Amino acid sequence: MDVYITEKETGTRIALAMLPEKVKHKGSAKFQSYDIINVGEVKLPRGTKLLSFSWSGTFPGESRKSASFIKAHHWKAPKEMESIFERWRKNGTVLILMVTETWINHEVMVSDYTGTPTGGCGDVSYDVTFIESKEIKIYTTSELNIMPSAKTNENGTTTRPEPAAAAATTYTVKKGDNLWNIAKKFLGDGSRYKELYELNKDTIGSNPNLIYPGQTFTLPA
Repeated sequence: MDVYITEKETGTRIALAMLPEKVKHKGSAKFQSYDIINVGEVKLPRGTKLLSFSWSGTFPGESRKSASFIKAHHWKAPKEMESIFERWRKNGTVLILMVTETWINHEVMVSDYTGTPTGGCGDVSYDVTFIESKEIKIYTTSELNIMPSAKTNENGTTTRPEPAAAAATTYTVKKGDNLWNIAKKFLGDGSRYKELYELNKDTIGSNPNLIYPGQTFTLPA
């Protein structure tokens, strides 16, 4: 399992060398915790409030780089990691937070970050909170498949404009997408991601967590 954080605009990605024990997810007036090491059932609440993800962790110093619990290929100096997180916080950088082997794959921004040097190994203990980033979109009635209201003509007859085009039957994956969000947006229920996966299994492959921009999925009826 890995925790990846990617800058949406540049595509620059970092990964945590030392995993936090838990990631706290807050949504719509209640908290849920995800055990990063032993992943169980994942449920995302509905609601209009922005989701947030937070955890306490450690950036390990160089002297602990070779420890068995450190992902050495992801290691960066604690000072460099602190600089990256602070830059994201100050600039309001839009990021893609992804935890492999879970359904956590969201566009977010850093809302809070605190780092504290600890111990004699050059470690830095830190607390970070990410808040969901949402893009504002404006749709036409045709895109939303809304039937225009009937109109009464001067002679007293009633006419109705042509109905909007049928809802989309396919979807092309964009950066930051996951099956849960696609199912929630187009099927009205994120838990229908299994239907979406089964219908497009030949395109996605054996791991439903791994979908890529440019893939075209057929949407269930």
